[in-house]
Amino acid sequence: MKKLFFLVLAVGLIASCDASREVNNLSMLTPETTSIPPAPTEVGVNPKTESTKLATLPPQFTPAEPVEVNPEALSLPNLTDIAHWLYLIDVNLEPDTVEQIAASEHDMVVLDFIPSEKNNRDYPMATVVSQLHNAAHPKLVIAYIDIGQAEEYRTYWQPGWDIGNPDWIVGADPDGWEGNFPVAYWYDEWREIWLGADGYLQAILETGFDGVYLDWVEAYSDENVVALAQQEGVDPVQEMIWWVGDITDFSQTQKPDFIIISQNAAELAENDEYLDIIDAIAQEQVWFDGGADNVPPGDCPLPRTDAEIDTTAYRDSLSPECREVYENFPDSTLHVSSEEYLHYLTLAHDKGVTIFTVDYAMKPDHIAWTYQTSQTLGFIPFVGNRALDRYVAPYP
Repeated sequence: MKKLFFLVLAVGLIASCDASREVNNLSMLTPETTSIPPAPTEVGVNPKTESTKLATLPPQFTPAEPVEVNPEALSLPNLTDIAHWLYLIDVNLEPDTVEQIAASEHDMVVLDFIPSEKNNRDYPMATVVSQLHNAAHPKLVIAYIDIGQAEEYRTYWQPGWDIGNPDWIVGADPDGWEGNFPVAYWYDEWREIWLGADGYLQAILETGFDGVYLDWVEAYSDENVVALAQQEGVDPVQEMIWWVGDITDFSQTQKPDFIIISQNAAELAENDEYLDIIDAIAQEQVWFDGGADNVPPGDCPLPRTDAEIDTTAYRDSLSPECREVYENFPDSTLHVSSEEYLHYLTLAHDKGVTIFTVDYAMKPDHIAWTYQTSQTLGFIPFVGNRALDRYVAPYP
């Protein structure tokens, strides 16, 4: 969930798209998607038992005791009833902000699982979840987790870890996010962090969250992940589908109505096995992006159509800040079109999957246009700043 922004392209109709790519004849700006890499020649399944596994996992965190909730007082919305939602993953979430969220008309809020942050092990997450459940306007509370990258500020990160140590940390983030490292997610050691008896998912369930929001599902397209997968004879796409499926099984075995929202990797909409194990897709920067570390915070439009990708006209239309992102990160979302995202999102929507869109914009006209366009397509939009570290009131 990390990327860029650009000055809006004219709002017009998507022109001359394939019949299979028509999107209700609405004009769109750029998105962020990476295409599925070609499967390696001689693909095999990497036996999980052959992966290196830690003898014991280090202590991670001690979640706050769950707060008692009166089920009769709880009337949470269904996923399909969401009209307004908030995406805020600041690991220094202040009580005043929690109060602001609780008092809002948001139906759902995505929050970081804050006790997994090294400096916040004792954060009263269960109390916050309970407060939002029991608000005058009750909210679904979803835990943001990164299942395709290791983050050095999490409690699982060990001294001496770096690219190549352990073997499953395979490279640096391709978009310039410091401290984030794509991983070989089929390794037992990585899976144990999440699915172990004392792992993150068990703590999330016990803390009272209603679901998880899976970031970096697109890890299968990272060049370093692909290289290791080819070396080991595994299919990175299939391994990711199995990984998401294992997360779903682990969670829903204990809580059948636990929600699985998968961020990005819209192209997996073509895979029905994948769609069967998730409840929703949230796609970032369908029309507007920003830069890593919030520079710039938004308003960089993606190319509107495939034909505009990497053209001189598109490059020249970008603001200086957006152009710097475009030139420094050739694999970023500014090198993908809104048309591509919308093709896959519409496909998933037509198959009955709930679609959330996440765009990064600060200018009022960009915000208004994005909400209107997303809602017209039957999607559920959110627009905020690239850092996702500030409260955004329901729109309009």
